[in-house]
Amino acid sequence: MADIAGSPLGPLRDALRRIVDPCSIATGVPVDLLDMGLVKDVRLDGGAAYVELVVTSPLCTQIGLIVDRVQEVLTEVDGIGSVEVTVDARTEWWPGMMASSARERLRAVRPPPDR
Repeated sequence: MADIAGSPLGPLRDALRRIVDPCSIATGVPVDLLDMGLVKDVRLDGGAAYVELVVTSPLCTQIGLIVDRVQEVLTEVDGIGSVEVTVDARTEWWPGMMASSARERLRAVRPPPDR
């Protein structure tokens, strides 16, 4: 996702940073949705926000919780009257989609296995 700091999408991005991927909490390294690479797209059309997410696994049991939290948090942003969240279950998530800073934090507590 492009850098949108300073754009009209900035407040949406800031709000999404308050949402932590529930599965990352179990690792001891909570990672927000943006740094986790789970936000595929964010758009704004008037007072309507549109967010497209990807999941780390097709078997993700937390996606309903994540979608609800995205709707809740973005509705609190000034000027947002509605929020539509979709999930692209066909896009395969991989660790390279994470922000490098998040990968480094995770590796610090969970080094990759020896090969």
